Amino acid sequence: MEGSLLYHMAMVSKMAAESRVILEELKVDSPSVDRMLWRFYSDFVSDAKKLLAEIVPLKDSLVVPVRNEAPNVEEKIHLFKSLSDRTREVEELLNRKDSEAKDLISSVFLDWTKYVIEMRLRQEYETLKGFLIVERLADELGVEQLEQVMARVQKKFGDETVDSAFNVSLKVGISKAKLQKLMLSDHFIEHEMDMKNLGGFMRFLNCPIYGSHQYVKKELDTSTETSQLFCKRFCRAHAQSMFEKFIPFPVAVTQPMRMATDGKCEFRIKIAPISAAPSKEKYVPLVVSWNVTLKCNLKCAHCYINAAETELADELSTDAAKMLIHQITEVSRPLLILSGGEPLMRDDIYEIIRYGADRGLRMGMGSNGMLIDDVVTKKLEDAGMGTVAISLDSSIPERHDDFRGVKGCWQHAVDAIKSLKKSKIEVQVNSTVTLQNYDEIDDIMALAEDLGVDNFHLFFLVPTGRGTDIEDITPQMYEDMISSTLGKITKYKMNVKPSCAPQFMRVSKEQGVDMSRWVRGCMAGLYYCRIYPSGEVTPCPYLPLDLGNIRERSFKDIWFNSEVFKALRDFDQLKGKCGICEHREECGGCRARAYGVTTDQMDFCGALHEPTTSQGDYLASDPWCVYQPKVSSRKR
Repeated sequence: MEGSLLYHMAMVSKMAAESRVILEELKVDSPSVDRMLWRFYSDFVSDAKKLLAEIVPLKDSLVVPVRNEAPNVEEKIHLFKSLSDRTREVEELLNRKDSEAKDLISSVFLDWTKYVIEMRLRQEYETLKGFLIVERLADELGVEQLEQVMARVQKKFGDETVDSAFNVSLKVGISKAKLQKLMLSDHFIEHEMDMKNLGGFMRFLNCPIYGSHQYVKKELDTSTETSQLFCKRFCRAHAQSMFEKFIPFPVAVTQPMRMATDGKCEFRIKIAPISAAPSKEKYVPLVVSWNVTLKCNLKCAHCYINAAETELADELSTDAAKMLIHQITEVSRPLLILSGGEPLMRDDIYEIIRYGADRGLRMGMGSNGMLIDDVVTKKLEDAGMGTVAISLDSSIPERHDDFRGVKGCWQHAVDAIKSLKKSKIEVQVNSTVTLQNYDEIDDIMALAEDLGVDNFHLFFLVPTGRGTDIEDITPQMYEDMISSTLGKITKYKMNVKPSCAPQFMRVSKEQGVDMSRWVRGCMAGLYYCRIYPSGEVTPCPYLPLDLGNIRERSFKDIWFNSEVFKALRDFDQLKGKCGICEHREECGGCRARAYGVTTDQMDFCGALHEPTTSQGDYLASDPWCVYQPKVSSRKR
């Protein structure tokens, strides 16, 4: 019932927006369609009454409300929460085996049903109204000109309607992952998402919207092809925006089949594409982390890059930064994370963000929050920033300040999150697990939830840079924390994910957690790499192998031809128990930790963690993994 109500609430907003955005673009008043609208709507109500007669009799009190204004976002949230609260009360009575539950079950079910029906009626009303208005506009303007108008507003339409749906669902406590399942459950569809092949499809086998359009066209004997325009422009735009919300990487959506012409509607999804055409490459970057500067205004005890108060002498210039972005787009359209140091300490940061966003990259940023206020948030939003991750390592201000080395930085981080939440920028909290905060991770997650963040990433310390000075948690504590974190996924509405912990894929499988939205445990060299401030490419921030500088070799050449990258993509080269493990394809073990314990570099406490030639074995077993592989025929 939750999914059905949320879906129809979203569809009411979607259908009402179709004609509205067109009229706003044309700057004209809506033509009068009331007489025809009520004729066709009455036909729909009559059919609905017959279908529901033996299940839930459709009373006039459910039909009349469509004449009134549809509920706004706050009214939808209030309605949904009140129904959810009543449902929980019944569940508690059932758990106590209280006899009162028997009578309340029927009452609560009928209330859910009542509002689902009302929203479905409103959806039909708005569908018919929008179609009749657009039909009239097609007669006046011609189909070709109307399509041009719809093309101009389709992105605005898609973003606005999807944002509205997410606004409601997240505020009533439905996470993205759960929302996706709920929305899909209300459709008769076929769908497949293959993250390893970076794509998938969603195929709708029925469409009540198109059915209504066809009925009206048949009754009026009209010949315009506006139904195709709705499919081609608005449904596709809505799908594009929806996939962009669910998938954390840039996506391209094509529509090879449309309901109006093929009897079914299919959307094809391609992740991080350089074009809509299928790619023969198995591994392309989905995420690129770029340390745009070493300059920082904090003194974090665990800094892997050993950031400082001054910038690196040969950091990439603005022009070189743009060249790097251009080179990346020759390979894929990844999520480009601007990191540091503190990236906001670069004077040209907004210019870099805009340049990347204009070229189809999804732009992200990792920040300590010290410099983010409402003014900076507006600049980030205007530049095209998609996601900002704020570091928050304790729910206790003094403990976070001590960890980060500057008094008052906890409050700055919290204030930054609040400022970002006022914008359309997706907000993430990053927390690093150490012995100092191991016992308060749940409190940090609760704080992040209260602040309304979208994502929570729990980072596990990798002993590099200044991080070699910190007494780390044990391998068993690491394993236990992964299990505990994954067990909290359903507890919070924000998306929760362990990072720098590839074993989470194995643990997820063991716990029956949905893994469809995750690609692999260790993505270094397969779907992920790091760019150092001076242009060196490394497999990840914690694996400082210099594979080439983009000033001397193109990013494309490095990505496809580096011997290190080739080795990381060949799982038969993994050694020790990682090499024989049955989970090596989805996990792979942490290559940085394997490298770290086989090189003397990690012994230099506080040493600048510059990219270098290989001094250790990045293909060795992950020293933090406590799992013992099952018997394998492979020998190492």
